[in-house]
Amino acid sequence: MSKNIKVRNMRNEYRYSFVWDFIVLLAVLLLGEFFLPMSGPIGIRSMIVLYAIDGGLTLLFMYLMEKYAVAISGLYEKTVINILSNIYTFIIISFINLIFFTSMDKFMADAVIAVGKVVALFITDFVLEKIRNNPKFRTKPKLLILGASSNNFNRMKRIKYGVLKNYESWYESIEEMSTEEVQAFVDEQFAKYDAICVLDGLPEEEYSITVKKTMELNIDLFVVPKLIDVGKTNAKIVRFDDVLTLYMPEKNLSNIEKFLKRAFDIILSSVGLVIAAIPMLLIAIAIKITSPGPIFYTQKRLTMDKKEFGIYKFRTMIPDAEKLSGPKFAEKDDPRITPIGKILRACRLDELPQIINILKGEMSIVGPRPERGVFVEQFEKEIENYDYRFEVKAGLTSLSHVYGRYSTYIHDRTYYDLFYITHYSLFLDLKIILLTSKTMFLKSAAEGEDDFKVKTVVNTEKEMELVEK
Repeated sequence: MSKNIKVRNMRNEYRYSFVWDFIVLLAVLLLGEFFLPMSGPIGIRSMIVLYAIDGGLTLLFMYLMEKYAVAISGLYEKTVINILSNIYTFIIISFINLIFFTSMDKFMADAVIAVGKVVALFITDFVLEKIRNNPKFRTKPKLLILGASSNNFNRMKRIKYGVLKNYESWYESIEEMSTEEVQAFVDEQFAKYDAICVLDGLPEEEYSITVKKTMELNIDLFVVPKLIDVGKTNAKIVRFDDVLTLYMPEKNLSNIEKFLKRAFDIILSSVGLVIAAIPMLLIAIAIKITSPGPIFYTQKRLTMDKKEFGIYKFRTMIPDAEKLSGPKFAEKDDPRITPIGKILRACRLDELPQIINILKGEMSIVGPRPERGVFVEQFEKEIENYDYRFEVKAGLTSLSHVYGRYSTYIHDRTYYDLFYITHYSLFLDLKIILLTSKTMFLKSAAEGEDDFKVKTVVNTEKEMELVEK
């Protein structure tokens, strides 16, 4: 490898992206004032304050939707984040304008500036992507995924093929290795990689060996935690006399947190119902015209404390879809799904009637997705501490909803739910809501198990061909 070709540093790249976005936003706002001067109509002080709010909100929304996260996918996802961030910022700025200035000129200027910011950010991201992905100047960092359980094989593959845009990755199982063989493998192989990802399931001694070697080489370490360890990520440092101690708060929401969350739910769902009224009416008409049967579909689900309630959805399947098949999850190209149902499911619009469940207090805006009782009984037998997820109300959206897919394993969805409960805050709820709006436009979020199998089987066959050669 040429000395001029460096390994990409993902963490630094996204720090630089933030700096470039700040510069670009500042430039667009200054150009906007030059070509569409607002300091005259509203005053120079007001103009400076509003532009500071404009730029600050845009950066905040992009940050909350994780544009600057190491695992961001690519230009398309960044563009979705840019567009949504500027839409939300424009709505807030327009609301401020309506209250304090009622200036149509200011409204039009803000609209033009919002479009200008989107275009400028896209050009910036496009140029940075081209530079970073140019093999003449940069090469992808190498990632090794390490597991020690046959049950983790598919998860290792999911990680490998999920990060290919940012990492040159490979996976290795050390299940059949002795402790001495693991030590020899670590000493020989780890130096070839820029990052190591360790899955849960490694024996304590092997885990210690891998972490120690990673720290010794000063390379990035990613850890997939055990379910019991998820809550530890919320630990706080305390002292028992002079002994460093980690304090893990109880996972239950306090009464104040419950009150604020309920108030947040009522306000947002009320506003959401007003905004969604016309789209819901159009969806109802489309369902009625294209398929015989009821418009809405009610199904028994479990919420906090395993209390049963009837969840509302737009009907996306033929009437009595489970009459012959019995209870089961929807599959790719499921013949039971109607044509309009495919569209609604892809955009998650079939969930809109659940706003009513939220207003009734049966659900929350954010929380673990509600499951059917028949599946809960099954999962409780298979997953340790699965019942922890019933400490809070079920939600319209969730952490597993924005980070996972339809094909995400129930174990991993449970990990997300426990993480949400142990880290709960209104700020986290807001972030999940913003991420949900982004997820609606990402095809990968709707990837089913069949899509994943096709992708990984094809890639695995290619790799095996290379190994054989």
